[in-house]
Amino acid sequence: MRVKIENLTLIGTSRSVDFASGMNTITGGMSGGKTAAVSCLRALLGGKVDVVPELEGKTIGGTILIGERRFRVIRRLVTTPNAKVEIAEVDSKNAWRLPVSQLEPGYDLTFRDWLLEQLGLPRVRVPKAPTKDTSELTPVSINDYLMYCFLRQQEIDTSVFGTPDNYNKNIKRKYVFEILYGLYSPKAAILREQLRRVTAKLNTLTVDAETLERILAESSFASRAELEVDQVATQNGLRQVRTASRGLPRENHDPRTVELRKSVSQADSELGAIDRAVQAETTSLEALLNLRDQLVAQSRRLTRALIAERLLNDFEFHSCPRCGAEVADRGDENTCRLCLQEPPNKPSPSTLAAEQDRVIEQVAETEQLIERSELRLTQLHQTRATQAEIRKEIGDQLDQASASYFSDYADVIRSQAADEARLEEHLARIKDALNLHLRLEGQTERVADLERERDELTAEIERTRHSDPSVAFRLARLDSIFESLLREIDVPRFEENAASLIDRKTYLPVVDGRQFNKLQSQGVSVLVNVAHVLAHQIVSLEDPGSLLPNILILDGVGSNVGHEGVDLERLRNMYRTLRRVTVDHPELQIIVTDNDPPPIDDVYVALQLSDTDRFVPSDEDEDQIAADA
Repeated sequence: MRVKIENLTLIGTSRSVDFASGMNTITGGMSGGKTAAVSCLRALLGGKVDVVPELEGKTIGGTILIGERRFRVIRRLVTTPNAKVEIAEVDSKNAWRLPVSQLEPGYDLTFRDWLLEQLGLPRVRVPKAPTKDTSELTPVSINDYLMYCFLRQQEIDTSVFGTPDNYNKNIKRKYVFEILYGLYSPKAAILREQLRRVTAKLNTLTVDAETLERILAESSFASRAELEVDQVATQNGLRQVRTASRGLPRENHDPRTVELRKSVSQADSELGAIDRAVQAETTSLEALLNLRDQLVAQSRRLTRALIAERLLNDFEFHSCPRCGAEVADRGDENTCRLCLQEPPNKPSPSTLAAEQDRVIEQVAETEQLIERSELRLTQLHQTRATQAEIRKEIGDQLDQASASYFSDYADVIRSQAADEARLEEHLARIKDALNLHLRLEGQTERVADLERERDELTAEIERTRHSDPSVAFRLARLDSIFESLLREIDVPRFEENAASLIDRKTYLPVVDGRQFNKLQSQGVSVLVNVAHVLAHQIVSLEDPGSLLPNILILDGVGSNVGHEGVDLERLRNMYRTLRRVTVDHPELQIIVTDNDPPPIDDVYVALQLSDTDRFVPSDEDEDQIAADA
């Protein structure tokens, strides 16, 4: 993917840098701040803010070309993960304001994730520890991809992208290599996630199975065969005990005992009949008492009616009891002079007296019935008490007879009951132990299934690494280009017949069979590092489907190379090679920083710094620039 930084502005100052396509250089003395400029370029592409104190808190702006689209990016140089980055697409209304790397409510995308989308880079999660299938997953960020696009001055002469001393960074470097060259495909990522889950289950089941096996081994139920034999023997013994128990006499058939049991049964029946009679008589007595109370109340009402008829019948109102006005005589015998209504028909006194006599007779009869019912209830209670005594005497005689009969079998019954309980408890323990063996067997089978699934997933992942024939071709092409660049730059060689390539296990450059960490020369390490990153870019530029962003920022390429004799010529060769590659591949932009001006001609100097004209202008510098303007 073509990526170009067109310009960089330190907002609030007069510092602004325009970059051209192809090769650009930034030069300046050690205190000129060229590394500070590189830090700003990295931050513009989503990198971590790691700047000099003079730049902390300042704001940078820049225009970035991604593919055919151009974006204006404004970012403040702070380490806060949710600091906002403003983005606007040139010649379009598209605009974003996103947190740098940490999502927060109201946002579904970060600036770094936005860069991944624009560059078409896959968002994958990889294990932190590749050798552990249960390792926690971590996302591959834009910084991890751009690792192959930056050479930092503090690392360029000592290591490859700051690895392998940094374990986590080294892991990400290797994963990015596999993603860029098709060794780590999306299918492989899915398979690895499945492998991680299977391995986690396998580890859990294995631990459980080992624990269960150890518990059984340390118990008296270690042998399943012995348990099965013991189970059969215990079941047979339990059947024998139960058969013998059923053979014991359960009843006493002595004639006297049988007669006593019949007497007890008859006495219980009579007691039940007496109890039912008591219940019925009690209910009847309660009903008679209620009836008597009702009749007495009715008699009292009749008495009040008769008294009212005799004493109140002759009252005649001549004045209104309410207002005191005289009551007029209407002369109508059938109309009440007070309420002027026709009085209701009332029974005569003789009728009321007859009714009262009848009610009194009913009360007397009810009293007689109550007396008879109470007497009957008393007799029933006496009869029950007598019958209860008889039942107790017969019961005592039956207990004595039964005790003398069963005393001969008591010990046998107790012994057989104890044997039956002991055998049942032992049989339950055997069944529990056999269930543990069955569980262990099931876990062992499940462990075997998971191991087969793990091996199949591992083999499938390995097949995905080599299923694409173009992968091998691109890796071979990488080796070839790396070798040719080493010769073009004239990097010192060690053995004529040894190969120079990219190691297939570590993905680190090897020069004439010698590993990078054994080059023993910082100047040689710089040249090898430049050839290494340039080889990746050339392979990417030759492959239209490559994912590597086509931009290189090389900080401090002149470090420890030397500026006299053969060393100077090698430095010139490196610059010529960089320029040639940008001429052959115009879509690649290279930004080189060095303390000294380029040792060759025809190189665009984007920014030239010095001790008196540093990247971060002082207040005096700003005043002088304004005066010159």
